[in-house]
Amino acid sequence: MDEPFLPKNDTRLGVGGKDEPESSGSTTPTTSLPSKPLSSPAQPVTGDDAIVPDPIPTPPTSSSCANPIAILNNNNINKKLIIGLIVYVIIGIVIFCTTSFELEKTYKLVDALYYIVVTLCTIGYGDIVPNTTLAKYLTCFFILLGFGFFDILLNGLVAYICEKESVLLRPSDGKFKNMIQTYMVDKEKGRIRTRSKIGLALVIVIVCIGIGTLAVHFLEGMSWPDSIYLSVTSVTTLGYGDLSFKTTAGRCFAIVWLLVSTLAVARAFLYFTELRMEKRNRRIAEWVLQKEVTLRDLKSADLDNDGCISKSDFIIYKLKEMGRVAESDILQICKKFDSLEHSNNDKITLADLMEGIR
Repeated sequence: MDEPFLPKNDTRLGVGGKDEPESSGSTTPTTSLPSKPLSSPAQPVTGDDAIVPDPIPTPPTSSSCANPIAILNNNNINKKLIIGLIVYVIIGIVIFCTTSFELEKTYKLVDALYYIVVTLCTIGYGDIVPNTTLAKYLTCFFILLGFGFFDILLNGLVAYICEKESVLLRPSDGKFKNMIQTYMVDKEKGRIRTRSKIGLALVIVIVCIGIGTLAVHFLEGMSWPDSIYLSVTSVTTLGYGDLSFKTTAGRCFAIVWLLVSTLAVARAFLYFTELRMEKRNRRIAEWVLQKEVTLRDLKSADLDNDGCISKSDFIIYKLKEMGRVAESDILQICKKFDSLEHSNNDKITLADLMEGIR
Protein backbone atom coordinates (compact mmCIF):
# COMPACT_ATOMS: atom_id res chain seq x y z
CA MET A 1 0.00 0.00 0.00
CA ASP A 2 1.31 3.40 -0.97
CA GLU A 3 2.39 5.66 1.80
CA PRO A 4 1.01 9.20 1.93
CA PHE A 5 3.25 11.92 0.57
CA LEU A 6 3.04 13.95 3.79
CA PRO A 7 1.74 11.80 6.64
CA LYS A 8 -0.08 13.58 9.45
CA ASN A 9 0.99 13.53 13.06
CA ASP A 10 -2.09 13.47 15.31
CA THR A 11 -1.51 15.69 18.26
CA ARG A 12 -3.05 15.98 21.65
CA LEU A 13 -2.81 18.68 24.27
CA GLY A 14 -0.10 17.89 26.78
CA VAL A 15 -0.28 18.50 30.50
CA GLY A 16 2.00 21.47 30.25
CA GLY A 17 -0.13 23.08 27.54
CA LYS A 18 2.14 22.02 24.60
CA ASP A 19 1.02 19.95 21.63
CA GLU A 20 2.63 16.50 21.77
CA PRO A 21 2.49 13.80 19.09
CA GLU A 22 0.15 10.94 19.86
CA SER A 23 1.94 7.65 20.36
CA SER A 24 1.58 5.12 17.55
CA GLY A 25 2.79 1.60 17.01
CA SER A 26 4.04 2.33 13.46
CA THR A 27 7.81 2.66 12.94
CA THR A 28 7.59 4.17 9.49
CA PRO A 29 9.80 7.25 9.33
CA THR A 30 7.97 10.45 8.72
CA THR A 31 9.04 13.51 6.87
CA SER A 32 8.41 16.85 8.54
CA LEU A 33 8.37 20.24 6.93
CA PRO A 34 10.85 22.81 8.20
CA SER A 35 9.14 25.08 10.67
CA LYS A 36 9.69 28.80 10.94
CA PRO A 37 10.91 30.33 14.16
CA LEU A 38 8.12 31.34 16.50
CA SER A 39 9.55 34.83 16.78
CA SER A 40 9.22 35.58 13.07
CA PRO A 41 6.16 37.76 12.43
CA ALA A 42 3.53 36.60 9.95
CA GLN A 43 3.77 38.34 6.60
CA PRO A 44 0.58 40.15 5.62
CA VAL A 45 -1.14 38.91 2.49
CA THR A 46 -2.23 41.61 0.09
CA GLY A 47 -4.04 41.71 -3.21
CA ASP A 48 -6.77 39.34 -4.34
CA ASP A 49 -5.49 36.54 -2.08
CA ALA A 50 -6.09 38.56 1.08
CA ILE A 51 -8.59 37.02 3.49
CA VAL A 52 -10.88 39.47 5.18
CA PRO A 53 -11.56 38.35 8.76
CA ASP A 54 -15.13 38.01 9.91
CA PRO A 55 -16.39 40.94 11.97
CA ILE A 56 -16.30 40.39 15.69
CA PRO A 57 -19.89 40.08 16.91
CA THR A 58 -20.86 42.67 19.43
CA PRO A 59 -22.88 41.64 22.48
CA PRO A 60 -26.57 42.39 22.11
CA THR A 61 -27.92 45.35 23.96
CA SER A 62 -31.36 45.74 25.45
CA SER A 63 -32.52 47.62 22.39
CA SER A 64 -31.18 45.03 19.95
CA CYS A 65 -32.80 42.20 21.89
CA ALA A 66 -36.22 43.72 21.37
CA ASN A 67 -38.49 41.89 18.97
CA PRO A 68 -39.17 44.20 15.99
CA ILE A 69 -42.53 42.53 15.35
CA ALA A 70 -43.56 43.13 18.97
CA ILE A 71 -42.46 46.77 18.70
CA LEU A 72 -44.54 47.27 15.57
CA ASN A 73 -47.52 45.57 17.17
CA ASN A 74 -47.22 47.77 20.27
CA ASN A 75 -47.04 50.90 18.12
CA ASN A 76 -50.08 49.82 16.12
CA ILE A 77 -52.00 49.04 19.32
CA ASN A 78 -51.12 52.45 20.79
CA LYS A 79 -52.28 54.23 17.63
CA LYS A 80 -55.50 52.24 17.51
CA LEU A 81 -56.04 52.89 21.21
CA ILE A 82 -55.67 56.66 20.91
CA ILE A 83 -57.76 56.92 17.74
CA GLY A 84 -60.41 54.54 19.06
CA LEU A 85 -60.64 56.40 22.38
CA ILE A 86 -61.16 59.75 20.67
CA VAL A 87 -63.76 58.37 18.26
CA TYR A 88 -65.59 56.45 20.99
CA VAL A 89 -65.76 59.46 23.33
CA ILE A 90 -66.97 61.76 20.54
CA ILE A 91 -69.71 59.30 19.54
CA GLY A 92 -70.79 58.91 23.16
CA ILE A 93 -70.95 62.64 23.76
CA VAL A 94 -72.95 63.16 20.57
CA ILE A 95 -75.44 60.43 21.48
CA PHE A 96 -75.81 61.71 25.05
CA CYS A 97 -76.20 65.38 24.08
CA THR A 98 -78.55 64.91 21.09
CA THR A 99 -81.00 62.42 22.62
CA SER A 100 -83.05 62.25 25.78
CA PHE A 101 -81.90 60.37 28.88
CA GLU A 102 -83.40 60.01 32.32
CA LEU A 103 -80.86 60.74 35.07
CA GLU A 104 -79.92 62.88 38.02
CA LYS A 105 -78.11 65.71 36.25
CA THR A 106 -74.88 67.34 37.37
CA TYR A 107 -72.66 68.88 34.67
CA LYS A 108 -73.43 67.94 31.07
CA LEU A 109 -69.88 66.91 30.12
CA VAL A 110 -69.32 65.00 33.37
CA ASP A 111 -72.61 63.14 32.92
CA ALA A 112 -71.69 62.31 29.31
CA LEU A 113 -68.27 60.92 30.24
CA TYR A 114 -69.80 59.00 33.15
CA TYR A 115 -72.36 57.49 30.77
CA ILE A 116 -69.56 56.51 28.35
CA VAL A 117 -67.42 54.78 31.00
CA VAL A 118 -70.35 52.95 32.62
CA THR A 119 -71.43 51.68 29.21
CA LEU A 120 -67.90 50.71 28.16
CA CYS A 121 -67.24 48.79 31.39
CA THR A 122 -70.62 46.97 31.03
CA ILE A 123 -71.64 47.93 34.57
CA GLY A 124 -75.09 49.40 33.90
CA TYR A 125 -76.13 50.98 37.20
CA GLY A 126 -79.48 52.04 35.72
CA ASP A 127 -79.09 55.63 36.89
CA ILE A 128 -78.74 56.84 33.27
CA VAL A 129 -81.30 55.28 30.93
CA PRO A 130 -82.61 56.34 27.49
CA ASN A 131 -86.30 57.32 27.47
CA THR A 132 -86.96 57.65 23.72
CA THR A 133 -86.91 55.12 20.86
CA LEU A 134 -84.06 56.88 19.07
CA ALA A 135 -81.99 57.03 22.25
CA LYS A 136 -82.51 53.31 22.83
CA TYR A 137 -81.41 52.42 19.28
CA LEU A 138 -78.34 54.64 19.53
CA THR A 139 -77.52 53.22 22.96
CA CYS A 140 -77.67 49.68 21.55
CA PHE A 141 -75.26 50.72 18.79
CA PHE A 142 -72.99 52.38 21.34
CA ILE A 143 -72.95 49.25 23.54
CA LEU A 144 -71.97 46.99 20.62
CA LEU A 145 -69.31 49.49 19.57
CA GLY A 146 -67.92 49.40 23.09
CA PHE A 147 -67.17 45.67 22.88
CA GLY A 148 -64.69 46.25 20.05
CA PHE A 149 -63.06 49.17 21.80
CA PHE A 150 -62.81 47.26 25.09
CA ASP A 151 -60.94 44.54 23.19
CA ILE A 152 -58.46 47.18 21.98
CA LEU A 153 -58.05 48.42 25.55
CA LEU A 154 -57.40 44.91 26.82
CA ASN A 155 -54.89 44.20 24.04
CA GLY A 156 -53.09 47.43 24.89
CA LEU A 157 -52.96 46.38 28.53
CA VAL A 158 -51.63 42.93 27.62
CA ALA A 159 -48.95 44.43 25.35
CA TYR A 160 -47.90 46.85 28.10
CA ILE A 161 -47.67 44.06 30.68
CA CYS A 162 -45.72 41.81 28.30
CA GLU A 163 -43.27 44.64 27.67
CA LYS A 164 -42.80 45.16 31.41
CA GLU A 165 -42.35 41.41 31.89
CA SER A 166 -39.60 41.33 29.26
CA VAL A 167 -37.86 44.21 31.05
CA LEU A 168 -38.14 42.35 34.36
CA LEU A 169 -36.56 39.24 32.85
CA ARG A 170 -33.41 41.11 31.85
CA PRO A 171 -30.46 40.88 34.27
CA SER A 172 -29.89 43.92 36.42
CA ASP A 173 -27.49 45.14 39.09
CA GLY A 174 -30.19 46.82 41.16
CA LYS A 175 -30.92 45.20 44.53
CA PHE A 176 -34.67 45.89 44.39
CA LYS A 177 -35.03 44.43 40.90
CA ASN A 178 -32.94 41.41 41.82
CA MET A 179 -35.18 40.82 44.83
CA ILE A 180 -38.27 40.96 42.59
CA GLN A 181 -36.66 38.56 40.12
CA THR A 182 -35.88 36.12 42.93
CA TYR A 183 -39.52 35.81 43.98
CA MET A 184 -41.33 36.31 40.66
CA VAL A 185 -39.08 34.98 37.88
CA ASP A 186 -38.70 31.29 37.11
CA LYS A 187 -35.10 31.30 35.86
CA GLU A 188 -35.24 27.70 34.61
CA LYS A 189 -38.20 28.42 32.31
CA GLY A 190 -37.16 32.01 31.60
CA ARG A 191 -40.52 33.57 32.43
CA ILE A 192 -42.46 35.12 35.29
CA ARG A 193 -44.27 32.62 37.49
CA THR A 194 -48.01 32.51 36.81
CA ARG A 195 -48.82 32.35 40.51
CA SER A 196 -46.82 35.54 41.08
CA LYS A 197 -48.75 37.29 38.32
CA ILE A 198 -52.06 36.16 39.85
CA GLY A 199 -50.97 37.39 43.27
CA LEU A 200 -49.96 40.76 41.83
CA ALA A 201 -53.26 41.08 39.94
CA LEU A 202 -55.28 40.24 43.06
CA VAL A 203 -53.34 42.83 45.04
CA ILE A 204 -54.18 45.45 42.39
CA VAL A 205 -57.88 44.47 42.52
CA ILE A 206 -57.92 44.72 46.33
CA VAL A 207 -56.22 48.12 46.13
CA CYS A 208 -58.85 49.29 43.62
CA ILE A 209 -61.63 48.13 45.94
CA GLY A 210 -60.02 49.91 48.90
CA ILE A 211 -59.57 53.17 46.98
CA GLY A 212 -63.14 52.95 45.70
CA THR A 213 -64.50 52.34 49.20
CA LEU A 214 -62.73 55.40 50.59
CA ALA A 215 -63.79 57.60 47.67
CA VAL A 216 -67.44 56.53 47.84
CA HIS A 217 -67.55 57.08 51.58
CA PHE A 218 -66.12 60.60 51.47
CA LEU A 219 -67.38 61.83 48.07
CA GLU A 220 -70.86 60.29 48.07
CA GLY A 221 -71.40 60.39 51.85
CA MET A 222 -72.41 56.72 52.08
CA SER A 223 -71.89 54.48 55.09
CA TRP A 224 -68.98 52.08 55.19
CA PRO A 225 -71.09 48.98 54.39
CA ASP A 226 -72.71 50.74 51.42
CA SER A 227 -69.33 52.05 50.27
CA ILE A 228 -67.82 48.56 50.30
CA TYR A 229 -70.93 47.17 48.60
CA LEU A 230 -70.89 49.74 45.78
CA SER A 231 -67.14 49.38 45.33
CA VAL A 232 -67.24 45.58 45.00
CA THR A 233 -70.27 45.53 42.69
CA SER A 234 -68.63 48.17 40.52
CA VAL A 235 -65.21 46.51 40.28
CA THR A 236 -66.79 43.17 39.37
CA THR A 237 -69.03 44.97 36.77
CA LEU A 238 -72.26 43.70 38.37
CA GLY A 239 -73.90 47.06 39.08
CA TYR A 240 -77.22 46.05 40.63
CA GLY A 241 -78.42 49.63 40.34
CA ASP A 242 -79.64 50.17 43.90
CA LEU A 243 -76.56 52.32 44.56
CA SER A 244 -74.61 54.50 42.14
CA PHE A 245 -72.59 57.71 41.86
CA LYS A 246 -74.77 60.80 42.02
CA THR A 247 -72.50 63.75 42.85
CA THR A 248 -70.23 65.61 40.45
CA ALA A 249 -67.09 64.71 42.42
CA GLY A 250 -68.15 61.07 42.66
CA ARG A 251 -68.76 60.79 38.93
CA CYS A 252 -65.46 62.45 38.11
CA PHE A 253 -63.73 59.87 40.28
CA ALA A 254 -65.78 57.03 38.76
CA ILE A 255 -64.75 58.01 35.21
CA VAL A 256 -61.13 57.06 35.94
CA TRP A 257 -61.60 54.49 38.71
CA LEU A 258 -64.12 52.29 36.90
CA LEU A 259 -61.96 52.06 33.80
CA VAL A 260 -58.79 51.13 35.71
CA SER A 261 -60.44 48.67 38.10
CA THR A 262 -62.38 46.91 35.34
CA LEU A 263 -59.22 46.32 33.31
CA ALA A 264 -57.44 45.07 36.45
CA VAL A 265 -60.20 42.54 37.12
CA ALA A 266 -60.16 41.43 33.49
CA ARG A 267 -56.41 40.90 33.64
CA ALA A 268 -56.75 38.90 36.86
CA PHE A 269 -59.26 36.58 35.17
CA LEU A 270 -56.85 36.15 32.26
CA TYR A 271 -54.10 35.14 34.68
CA PHE A 272 -56.42 32.58 36.30
CA THR A 273 -57.20 31.19 32.85
CA GLU A 274 -53.50 31.06 32.04
CA LEU A 275 -52.84 29.08 35.25
CA ARG A 276 -55.58 26.57 34.38
CA MET A 277 -54.26 26.17 30.84
CA GLU A 278 -50.71 25.73 32.15
CA LYS A 279 -51.80 22.92 34.47
CA ARG A 280 -53.76 21.28 31.67
CA ASN A 281 -50.80 21.46 29.25
CA ARG A 282 -48.49 20.05 31.91
CA ARG A 283 -50.78 17.04 32.46
CA ILE A 284 -51.01 16.44 28.71
CA ALA A 285 -47.22 16.64 28.35
CA GLU A 286 -46.69 14.14 31.17
CA TRP A 287 -49.18 11.72 29.61
CA VAL A 288 -47.61 12.01 26.15
CA LEU A 289 -44.08 11.43 27.44
CA GLN A 290 -45.03 8.49 29.67
CA LYS A 291 -46.96 6.42 27.12
CA GLU A 292 -45.11 3.74 25.16
CA VAL A 293 -44.16 4.21 21.52
CA THR A 294 -46.13 1.78 19.31
CA LEU A 295 -45.85 0.78 15.66
CA ARG A 296 -48.61 3.26 14.88
CA ASP A 297 -46.53 6.02 16.46
CA LEU A 298 -43.56 4.90 14.38
CA LYS A 299 -45.58 5.18 11.20
CA SER A 300 -47.02 8.56 12.16
CA ALA A 301 -43.68 10.02 13.24
CA ASP A 302 -41.77 8.81 10.17
CA LEU A 303 -41.93 12.02 8.16
CA ASP A 304 -39.66 10.89 5.30
CA ASN A 305 -41.04 7.30 5.16
CA ASP A 306 -37.63 5.63 5.52
CA GLY A 307 -38.73 3.11 8.15
CA CYS A 308 -37.01 4.78 11.11
CA ILE A 309 -37.46 7.82 13.34
CA SER A 310 -34.77 10.42 13.73
CA LYS A 311 -34.47 12.58 16.79
CA SER A 312 -36.03 15.54 14.99
CA ASP A 313 -38.92 13.35 13.79
CA PHE A 314 -39.56 12.16 17.34
CA ILE A 315 -39.49 15.71 18.75
CA ILE A 316 -41.91 17.02 16.12
CA TYR A 317 -44.28 14.10 16.65
CA LYS A 318 -44.34 14.57 20.43
CA LEU A 319 -44.89 18.31 20.09
CA LYS A 320 -47.85 17.58 17.81
CA GLU A 321 -49.29 15.16 20.37
CA MET A 322 -48.91 17.77 23.11
CA GLY A 323 -50.71 20.32 20.97
CA ARG A 324 -47.70 22.66 20.99
CA VAL A 325 -47.42 22.73 17.19
CA ALA A 326 -49.99 22.14 14.45
CA GLU A 327 -49.65 20.24 11.19
CA SER A 328 -50.28 23.44 9.24
CA ASP A 329 -47.37 25.14 11.03
CA ILE A 330 -45.03 22.27 10.12
CA LEU A 331 -46.11 22.42 6.47
CA GLN A 332 -45.47 26.17 6.33
CA ILE A 333 -42.00 25.70 7.87
CA CYS A 334 -41.24 22.92 5.35
CA LYS A 335 -42.30 25.16 2.47
CA LYS A 336 -40.04 27.92 3.77
CA PHE A 337 -37.15 25.45 4.03
CA ASP A 338 -37.74 24.20 0.46
CA SER A 339 -37.74 27.76 -0.83
CA LEU A 340 -34.30 28.36 0.71
CA GLU A 341 -32.72 24.99 -0.14
CA HIS A 342 -31.58 24.63 -3.77
CA SER A 343 -28.93 21.88 -3.63
CA ASN A 344 -31.42 18.99 -3.08
CA ASN A 345 -29.44 17.56 -0.16
CA ASP A 346 -31.90 18.55 2.62
CA LYS A 347 -29.45 21.15 3.91
CA ILE A 348 -29.30 24.93 3.61
CA THR A 349 -25.81 26.05 2.67
CA LEU A 350 -24.20 29.44 2.26
CA ALA A 351 -24.47 29.04 -1.49
CA ASP A 352 -28.23 28.56 -1.16
CA LEU A 353 -28.55 31.76 0.86
CA MET A 354 -26.41 33.72 -1.59
CA GLU A 355 -28.51 32.43 -4.48
CA GLY A 356 -31.66 33.50 -2.67
CA ILE A 357 -30.25 37.02 -2.21
CA ARG A 358 -29.52 37.29 -5.92
